[in-house]
Order: sequence, then C-alpha cells, then structure tokens
Amino acid sequence: MHLFSTLFTAQSVDRDLRNEEGISKAIAWCKASGLNKVYVESFRGGLFIEQELLEAVRDRFLAEGFLVHGCVTPTGLPKVSNNWKDGGCYSYPATQELMAQIFRRTAAVFDTVMIDDFLFTDCTCEDCDKARGERSFADFHSDLMHEMSVRCILRPAHEVNPRCKVIIKYPLWYENFHKNGYETIRQTRDFDLIWAGTETREPDSERWGRYPQTQGFYMMAWDVKLGGGKCMGGWYDPYTTTPPTYLEQARQTILGGAKESMLFCYRALSEEQPGMEDTEALRKERPGLLKLAYLTENKRIVGVSVPKKPDVDAEEERYLSSFYGMLGIPVCPEVSLDENAPSAILGAQALGFAGIRDYALDLQERGVPTAYSAAFLRKTGLAAAGAPVIDPGADNWTLMDMEKGALDALRDALTAPLGLRFRAPTRVALNLYDQDMEVIQNFLDEPVEVELDLFGRDPKARKIALVLSEGRKVDLAREGSLYRLTIPPRTLVVLN
Repeated sequence: MHLFSTLFTAQSVDRDLRNEEGISKAIAWCKASGLNKVYVESFRGGLFIEQELLEAVRDRFLAEGFLVHGCVTPTGLPKVSNNWKDGGCYSYPATQELMAQIFRRTAAVFDTVMIDDFLFTDCTCEDCDKARGERSFADFHSDLMHEMSVRCILRPAHEVNPRCKVIIKYPLWYENFHKNGYETIRQTRDFDLIWAGTETREPDSERWGRYPQTQGFYMMAWDVKLGGGKCMGGWYDPYTTTPPTYLEQARQTILGGAKESMLFCYRALSEEQPGMEDTEALRKERPGLLKLAYLTENKRIVGVSVPKKPDVDAEEERYLSSFYGMLGIPVCPEVSLDENAPSAILGAQALGFAGIRDYALDLQERGVPTAYSAAFLRKTGLAAAGAPVIDPGADNWTLMDMEKGALDALRDALTAPLGLRFRAPTRVALNLYDQDMEVIQNFLDEPVEVELDLFGRDPKARKIALVLSEGRKVDLAREGSLYRLTIPPRTLVVLN
C-alpha cells in the first residue's frame, strides 16, 4: 500500500506540538488528510528541539496509530557557505561537531531519520580553498560531504541506535549534485536509504526553475534505479502551485515508483495558501492515487532509454532529459547504458559514461533508433547519420513549440520498436508499463484528441482502468489496435 506522510519542521514542533491543544489539532488534520506517517524534525535553521519533547511527540503520534520518523534539516549551522547562505561550511570544525550532536540526539529518539535536501555545500571560503588542495571545488565538495556524512552523521547515529536507518534525500536539481557535494554513488552506497525530491511546482515559475511536470517522474524513476532497492519515496511541496499542478506532482511521484509520498509540510498545508487548497484537492484524489499506486506497483517502466550518468553536469543541456516526456515520448530513465535498449535518446547527461562514443556507434551499427542532443553530437564528434537531433537552444521550453510534423517524426522513430504510434500535441505525456498498460496525461488547460496505436504491444483490448480528474470523463473509441481518446484538461488516464 502506498503511504502518505507529512513533516513537522523544528519550528512547527516548537510552536504547534508543545501542548495538548496543538498536538490534538495536528493529529486530527493528519487523520482527515489520510496520512499514515509523520516525520518529526529535531533541527532546522539553528533551532534544536530538546530530546524530551521529541520523545513526547513521538509517543503521542504512535499511540494514535501513526508511523513516526525523525528528520533533520542542516540549516543555520555555525558557519554558513560564503555563496549559498542556506548551505553550511563543513570544513569548519564546529559545524562537524554540531552535526554529530544533532544525529546522536535524533537517532536516540527515532529508528529512521530523513535529511532534508540541504546537505550540500558550495562554500569556497579560505578554509575550504586551503583544504581542497589540488582538487577542483566540485571534487572537494563531493569528498568533503561524503567523508563528513560517514564520520558525523552515520557513525554517530548508528552508535547511539544500531537500528537507526538514515535517509539522504536528493534534491530535484539533479544536474548540480556533485558540484554541491551530493556524490550519489558513494552516498547511496553508504546511507541506509535514499529519497527523491519531486517538487516540480508551477512550470512557469521563474523562481523555482521552470521545471516540466514530467521531471518529477524522471527524477523518481532515476532514483529508484540508482538506489537498487534503497529508494523509498518522493517529497513535494505546495509552493507556487495551483491544485492541478500540485496533484500532478503527486501523480508523477507515484508513476516513478515511489512507495511513499511525503507532503511538505504541516504548517504550509494546513495554515497557508496555496497549501490549504492543495490539501483539499489531494484529499479528494487520494483514493484515485492509491489505485494508481496499486496498478503500477508491480509493473516495470519500459520505453525509450534515456541514460543519465550519476554525478555528471550536463552544462548547457541541464534538465533536458526531463522534457522528453512533455513531447509524448515514453521515457525509461537509466543510470547505466542499456545494451538491449529498443531505442534511445543520448544527450549531454550521458557524456560521462566510459565508452559512450563506442556505445553510440554500436547502436548505429545495429540499427537501433536513436535521437541525439546537439551537445552530444558536438562533444563526441559523431554525425547524426539521418537520426533526429534535439536542439532547444538556450531554453528547453522551446521544445513545446515543435512543429507537428517534426514531433510526429521524432516520436515515430523512437516508438516503432516499442510497438506503438502516438499522436498528440506537446504537453501530453505517455508512460508505458510492461507490455499491457499505458498512462496518458494531459498537462494542457484544454481537452485534447489523441490517438494511440498499439500495433506491437500486448494485443488484449484496453479498457479505462482509472481517470484522475475530478468529475471528468474520458471518451474512448477502439478500432483494432488503434485507440482514440478525448482527454479533458489536466487529466490522467490509465489503459489496462
């Protein structure tokens, strides 16, 4: 069963959970929201909650039938980064000492502790510059955060509580991980569990990066493969969202393979807008989301292989791999090169793989349909040899203006080996599960007519297994393997 949870930040614990009235109100809200689990934070922004209060809150929620975990957000540290002020300077001894203290206290109370995605550093102060020696700052930050995590987080937590599992949450800004100290290969190996940030928010938000809704799916599915069984869930929030966009975060998280959805956070969702509206929308859609999780939980994501090498910066093509889903390309995120890929898109995200040029040439020689990004061709010196080239220029969103003929040609080349043909405008996504289930999502604010020809997939007749869109109906007509659908705005439909 898919779990839904929320977080009480340290400030919320301090303000809301110290008295009976506050904690009863919080418990009632969690129950009304259908939550199964809560995370209780011990530290954030320099505020360190005393152990006695953490234990009292833990015990009260346990008595009400909730699973209870801990959380830490490493902000407000003794010395902040000289660049990004929410980050810390981890070369500073007092910072390391405080981290060990935080995790000893937190692990003494909770058997599972998650770290919010501020476990990074971009500090280039004099101390960090001296400590890095001949290393680049990217390599220094990765080494520093890995070594600090083992010495000041994992070791103290496990010494105090051998049962304690510590979760590292990787942010949505996956292209910059290693530069800021998220070294996903070593940290995934050493931490007990990992988590994915899937907070795409409103896609036109300049403040939050203008991420496409499909980035939540890409990040979640990529982390699931990265974790090899360690990745447990996704985390999203209400900031700059409308209810439709908030629900799309929830849907992408589940489609990507999450076992749990963590809703940040109690105060933002229960007292502030747009969080209160988002909460009401999620409460209504929760039964459908649970069914979506049920339908997909034992299914394998299949599709066009889109590999991204861990800890590689795609530079001018950052986040491009997340946009392919918005073109109706059924993406299969990969953390390694798939030698048996039916088709592939190779972009700058793949450039870090050893032998990537030979891999691309082998795909060409075997006739495996492949599309390339402009940066991939430029940096490898390969020729497209008639294959599609994806070049959005300086703004990935220009892909949403792709001319219909070019879009159809790109999709057809990549989906023919998958046994299907898809006709839809941009901002309509297609996800494939095994050989017998398809998910179509309309991210537009108007209805769309789509065609899906499943000429080479499981021949069983498809029916509508689920529609996620309050009060709206999807029209479906079938002629052999061809399905025509009219999908309302901001609607997800499952064919099975």
